[in-house]
Amino acid sequence: MQTGELFQRQQSTTGEKPRNAGPPNRMNDLVYRDWMKFQKSFFFHISSQTLVQECIYFFTKAKWPDGSPSRSLILGVDDFDAKAVTAPRMVDSHRKIRSLNEMAELLDRLRGSGNKYDFLLVDLRKHLRNRKNLDRFLSGYSDKVFSTLRALLEPKRYGCILVGTEKGEGSGFPLPWAVALSLRKHLKLRDEKIGLVERGKRIYYCLFMQAEEERPPNVDNLREIRIAKAEQLTPGWIIPKPPPRKRNEILHPAKYPETLVTQFIELFTKPGDNILDPMVGTGSTVLAAFRARRNGYGIDLIPQFVEIARKRIADEVRPVLFQELRHSNGSMVLQGDATRLSEIPELAGIKFHYSVTSPPYWSMLANKGSEYQEDRRKKNLLLTYSQDDRDLGNVGSYDRFLELLESVYNQVAEMLVKEGHLTVVVKNVKRNHVIYPLAWDLASALCGKGGKYDYVGTTLWCQDDVGIKPFAVGIHWVSNTLHHYCLHFRKRSSSQK
Repeated sequence: MQTGELFQRQQSTTGEKPRNAGPPNRMNDLVYRDWMKFQKSFFFHISSQTLVQECIYFFTKAKWPDGSPSRSLILGVDDFDAKAVTAPRMVDSHRKIRSLNEMAELLDRLRGSGNKYDFLLVDLRKHLRNRKNLDRFLSGYSDKVFSTLRALLEPKRYGCILVGTEKGEGSGFPLPWAVALSLRKHLKLRDEKIGLVERGKRIYYCLFMQAEEERPPNVDNLREIRIAKAEQLTPGWIIPKPPPRKRNEILHPAKYPETLVTQFIELFTKPGDNILDPMVGTGSTVLAAFRARRNGYGIDLIPQFVEIARKRIADEVRPVLFQELRHSNGSMVLQGDATRLSEIPELAGIKFHYSVTSPPYWSMLANKGSEYQEDRRKKNLLLTYSQDDRDLGNVGSYDRFLELLESVYNQVAEMLVKEGHLTVVVKNVKRNHVIYPLAWDLASALCGKGGKYDYVGTTLWCQDDVGIKPFAVGIHWVSNTLHHYCLHFRKRSSSQK
């Protein structure tokens, strides 16, 4: 049964521990199998009713250890039927909320009632449809709404905010990012789950929060992102089906599939165009460019990966007996430092139509608790990219890492043709139960005031071929982050700076 379906094994409403339930469960009444269904960071949307019920059953027990029933608050979900939630759980539902002002007034009344809730969910999808709505919310309502939600939640309990995207797909202003950063002034951002809507490849975000303190973010930078006028509609999400990785490809600890990058190459370029990957790893971008009849250029710091990439390209170019000679072009893989692209002589004078790359996700591979570490250690594979101090995956400071990434992509901008495109594949990063919004911060840095790019949109790469791990099962919730942000940018003309 896929994530997104209603839990079918919901156990006793008395809070009794079911048989064969796995480790002690402090959060809910679900058995291990049903807990794991909620661990995935994306799900296929079925209905709002299903979503709300799953959240209530996951984040509450029917009865807490002291015998009191759980109490949930659901705001603004028009098609939610609270009667479908099994007793003795208590659910307060306010469905048709016509405006942000009406929501703020309702929250005032609820706060005055003295009630406290074990879980709450607020649907902002119909109230935040565009940037104008967002600006109104952030300037006039967000602080009041989120501070009131904090007051209504029992300490350390969870809540959820539903936010849609501006144009339904991958284009338009990233409304959920700004809402997530705003709520961090009052609540702790614990996670994000993405609702995938089959029709039109649309998405919405479930922003999960907890009634705890959080470090205050800088919201203003994100609000300054400049949006490019859409020439291509970027898909909201894709689930590529890559072939199994070969032995030499497995040596690299973080490789994206050619099937993923090919879609972007065909979206942003035409045959014969030049494509650059400044952190090419084992050569996926150059190989995909070659197959699409483009000229691929790749740079990587690590000699081992450069050799693997060159061999993969050579194997692809080698003519096959009795078959037509394969396309030959200017594909090239070079050893070099992405932070010093302008000093690589082989790239001098080349103008690129497109650049696509996936940088290290900060120093997450070096974390002992990384989800990849144990499996790769058993197979005697590399746990990190390298021990080189120049390797961005070895930078300890998050702010310094972000600064270096910005420098790399600013150098790429100088090598792009007018209005050339850049795609960066990244994840938001979790460390010590804190979310570092790498994707959002990078978009802010590149597309803010004085930046070299305009924001085109985001395609979420959802991995449906990766096993789920039981992070914090029974104690608190830590999802498996299986969606990556494919951030699309367009080089800003000098007159727009």
